[in-house]
Amino acid sequence: MNVLTVDGLVKAFGGFRAVDGVSFEVEQGSIHAVIGPNGAGKTTLFNLITGHLRPTSGTVLLQGKDVTSRPPNVMSRRGLTRAFQVTNIFPNLTVLESVECAIDARKRMSGSLLPWRRREGREEALELLDAVGLSEMAETIASTLSHGDQRTLEVTLALATRPQILLLDEPTAGMSPWETERMIKLVRELTRSRDVTVLFCEHDMDTVFSISDRLTVMHRGRVIADGPPEQVRADEQVISVYLGRKEHA
Repeated sequence: MNVLTVDGLVKAFGGFRAVDGVSFEVEQGSIHAVIGPNGAGKTTLFNLITGHLRPTSGTVLLQGKDVTSRPPNVMSRRGLTRAFQVTNIFPNLTVLESVECAIDARKRMSGSLLPWRRREGREEALELLDAVGLSEMAETIASTLSHGDQRTLEVTLALATRPQILLLDEPTAGMSPWETERMIKLVRELTRSRDVTVLFCEHDMDTVFSISDRLTVMHRGRVIADGPPEQVRADEQVISVYLGRKEHA
């Protein structure tokens, strides 16, 4: 079953088409990567899917329903949440407080002083932190975390919205090999234990080919390949414009 369908998306800035007729489908429960060289249109595509940009033409379907151009807050309530490439956390709160805030926002009860509501939110926050491996840092101020832990916290904040689809923008950027491996493990675990579909873009090809069920490859705003990893790896056009033969042929 397809949880997300992108059909003929176009985004033109004057005479330049940053996204030029992009179509693909994301299967429920899968890990789907969008890859391509710098300037391929990946970030613009994600902005169109999440409602940060309005497309010139084309549609976005979520669970078969047209959600094209719905604003990001509406998209989040409908089950599509994005974690950005630039870490976006609550820097002056503790890790636990940060996750509690995200849970409160989902429940639309920010600032509630009812004890049972606060207790309920704290229990859920602690469970999330345990699931992502941050429980020992619950009382740590978020801004003092390592880069990798901040990225993991951001994913946790996104999970607090209980998404059906989680969009990750360069989830391993700037991470050490150990942090990268931990993020890969976390993404895999999300699809299994929480039934979260993951759509992500990433430049680390080792990560992409080790984790993805399907890849969509963009170049100059267009899709040049779409399929399972081994099929994409062997595609002559993909090799020519992006992968190169030496490492990936």
